[in-house]
Amino acid sequence: MTVFHPYRSGNWRGVVHHQWQEPLQNLDQWLRDNPGTTVIAKKARTVSRVETPNGVLYVKVLHRLQEKGPAWKMLLTGSKWFLRPSRAIAVFKITSAMLDKGIGCPEPVLAARRRNAIGWPEDVFICREVPYPTLLSLFYTADKIPARDALIANAAHGIAALHNQGFVHGDCLPGNLCLAPDQSIVFLDNDRTQPMPLMLRRRARLNNVVQFLSRLPQSTQQGDVFTLFLNTYRRECAATCPISSDSLSRLAQKLQHRLALLAAKRARKNRVQAQAQNGRH
Repeated sequence: MTVFHPYRSGNWRGVVHHQWQEPLQNLDQWLRDNPGTTVIAKKARTVSRVETPNGVLYVKVLHRLQEKGPAWKMLLTGSKWFLRPSRAIAVFKITSAMLDKGIGCPEPVLAARRRNAIGWPEDVFICREVPYPTLLSLFYTADKIPARDALIANAAHGIAALHNQGFVHGDCLPGNLCLAPDQSIVFLDNDRTQPMPLMLRRRARLNNVVQFLSRLPQSTQQGDVFTLFLNTYRRECAATCPISSDSLSRLAQKLQHRLALLAAKRARKNRVQAQAQNGRH
């Protein structure tokens, strides 16, 4: 039996899991009847958590790519949103491919797009909840070094597995990685996750590594932690994409550069907040 079927509801077109064909046959009505709890409410997108008799769902409605910015950038991203294929369908395809390869991610339920009278698109993506804690939350509660190191090793194993199966994550942050009971990693927020590029494959992999390590909690950003992650990751990737000492050296430089940029950004933010606080007194 085909798990997913073509979907049509009013102007919506996409795909739906066969178990959800009947509950979601009228999508607009279902969305009105099931507003759920708002998780994100922005002009570009909204995300809601909806409890149903068949489990908890996350509903993401996308209106555009860019939230705000210079006029030229809004025009550029608006053109991309108008002309490119559905982002929801793209997420459905990549998450389905990840699940087929044994990579954990939210299970898709529905992905669809519609256009209004002037052709402007709106996307909706519905998936099942991942009921596991994020690595970020676990790092903050890991009060002993062995627990911290176990999380680092699990992260390295999980990210290496993702890469070895031919995917690169679009936002590889500790808050987007969950730890399942079997110690495997489940990847959230796959809007920009994509197949590993044929060219610059090693660069794409190492960029994900830098992205993850640079966003660890500051108390965890230590040399021994970075070494543990890199040694584990390098060992797991030895058969598919051997990492040379030169590559590791360049990665270390990029990581230190990224950490410096983030530290400067935090310092600027703190100065602005302090100035605002002083101005109120």
